[in-house]
Amino acid sequence: MFSEFKISSLLVLLRGQTTSLRHQLLVSVIVLLVCATVLAGLEPGASRALSFPWALLHWIVHLLGALLIFAFLTIAAMRLGIPDLWAIVTAVLVLPLCLAPLSLGTEAIIAHVTGITDRNPDGYWEELSRVAIPAIGLTTLSVLFVFKAAEFTVKYRTQLVARFDKEPSLRSLFANVPHTLGEDLISVSANDHYVQLRTTDGSAMLSLKFTDCVKKLAAFNGVQVHRSHWVRLKHITNVRPNGSSYLCTMRDGSEISVSRRRYKDLKQSLERLSAEA
Repeated sequence: MFSEFKISSLLVLLRGQTTSLRHQLLVSVIVLLVCATVLAGLEPGASRALSFPWALLHWIVHLLGALLIFAFLTIAAMRLGIPDLWAIVTAVLVLPLCLAPLSLGTEAIIAHVTGITDRNPDGYWEELSRVAIPAIGLTTLSVLFVFKAAEFTVKYRTQLVARFDKEPSLRSLFANVPHTLGEDLISVSANDHYVQLRTTDGSAMLSLKFTDCVKKLAAFNGVQVHRSHWVRLKHITNVRPNGSSYLCTMRDGSEISVSRRRYKDLKQSLERLSAEA
């Protein structure tokens, strides 16, 4: 029996909350084409008499049709108030009843176009008996795989994003940063109507509001530690108490004030960075 966490993980994945819709569609198309190519290459009885291009088309239509029918049945069952897990089970069991007419129609059209008439067309019940077991078996395996993939993706989303998402170049955010500063940003501090950007190669003053600067730095793995200071997490070497507040020591030896109000966020960010390392 699937746990509620796995159900919620699957729904998070299907709603596109773990990755972009474009990425999901691309992965789905690739998986569909790979599966159809493998089936066409294995030459099962349903497509053995067809040439490879027609066999490939045959399996693309069947797989895509099964996917759409399964999605429609699942959504319809949920709309009727059936619990998530039982909606999926219902869709798996009802799928062959809807897939059989699609299979008959596809085979009839391909036979008409290609001129293959060396066998009598199957009736509905004969076709249903032929597709029922493969459809239920393959769909069940696919659902199990999606559950596991959803659980893994939700569980390790932070680590995956941190490992594979690259931070933008400094100059793509601040076009007027001198080239002599390089790209390895350490910290940003407010200074009247300017901000001071500090990198491993030096520092520079930019005419920019600190709040606007912090918004631009959202793509970097850093955190605002004070109303006037932002630091990049990977350059922090130590955080220690300093009276009623704290001091953050950076790799270049500089020390930056950390307010008591923002210390908790800094501590949690450092713990998360350590866990992802």
